[in-house]
Amino acid sequence: MRTENILNLLISLSISGSILFGIWRFIRFFLKEKYSRRLQYYLLLVVLLRFVLPFSPNESIVGKLFSSIESTSFYEMIYGSPIKRNPTIFIGDNVSFNNNIIIGSKEHIFAPYILSIWLIVALGLMIRKLTKYQSFTKYVKSDWQPINDPAILDILATVCEEKRVTAAIDAYTTPLITSPLLLGGKKNYIVLPHEHLSYEQLYSIFSHEMTHYKNRDLLYKWFMQLILCIHWFNPFVYFIEKVMNQECEYACDEATTQHFTNEQQFNYGATLIDMAKHSGRYNEKVASITLYENTSEIKNRLEAMLLFEKRKKLRRTPAILSITILVVIAFFLGAYTTRPIENQEEDVPTDTITPTPNKPLGRHFS
Repeated sequence: MRTENILNLLISLSISGSILFGIWRFIRFFLKEKYSRRLQYYLLLVVLLRFVLPFSPNESIVGKLFSSIESTSFYEMIYGSPIKRNPTIFIGDNVSFNNNIIIGSKEHIFAPYILSIWLIVALGLMIRKLTKYQSFTKYVKSDWQPINDPAILDILATVCEEKRVTAAIDAYTTPLITSPLLLGGKKNYIVLPHEHLSYEQLYSIFSHEMTHYKNRDLLYKWFMQLILCIHWFNPFVYFIEKVMNQECEYACDEATTQHFTNEQQFNYGATLIDMAKHSGRYNEKVASITLYENTSEIKNRLEAMLLFEKRKKLRRTPAILSITILVVIAFFLGAYTTRPIENQEEDVPTDTITPTPNKPLGRHFS
């Protein structure tokens, strides 16, 4: 794939994903009271997929945008003239024929440099995130202790049984963190700041973290990090990351408390408030899922929990309609696609050169 195609595809996916995120916000604004926060959260996954999947119809909105700017002087400055981009016969730069007539010229195009910068930054960001994740993991494990209290392990076992989680989940405690968190990759751990928690608090914490585990929210968050590395040049993706983290917690709260009694919901909210009183000494959310992402969001999360009972009684028609609309719009927004070769050749001016018999076709000019 040529440099032009790679850069155009990358930019078109970034534009298409950003537009789709705006549409997602518009839909959520009008229908946020009519369907669950979990559905809103997973609708956001459609937006994230638009940033990485290059599926597109032959005629798409974003594709037409690129077709309209291919003839501009700025486009030629980045990628070179049409003859250079789509040569019928490559004759090189600074070539002369017969009486030293120069028919080639040296063009300075920026596309290769832009692609190199993008690749270096993207790889650098990914290495930095992985390194930070490993650093945090070592930081937590440096002073953690396994929880051996039978009462605490019984609560964890009860929650795992309720969530139908059969995988072994180990529990640890360390004073290096201030908020409970879910940590791990192939092997997952729940880490507590201390063991001096009530039964209600432990039940709420384990229920919350096991909901994250069952919903594979860690993979969702790492997918977001991958998009940040690929589209680091797009300022919208940083805002999308913030919104995604918020929606992740709303969705988890809703899924955790959907079968709770009023008393259990009260205890769950009280646990959130109590844990949010302590500020962390390390940026825990970079590598894990904590009980809370942002103390300023606690009030909104509690209000969202109160509205959940109302949402459960509403019809599913707005939800199905929203999914359909978002997927259809994502498809027709599309991405950059290469034009057929025959169409490209029609746009490229060509000159026929008839060589003189018994004479060389040309020589490099020096």
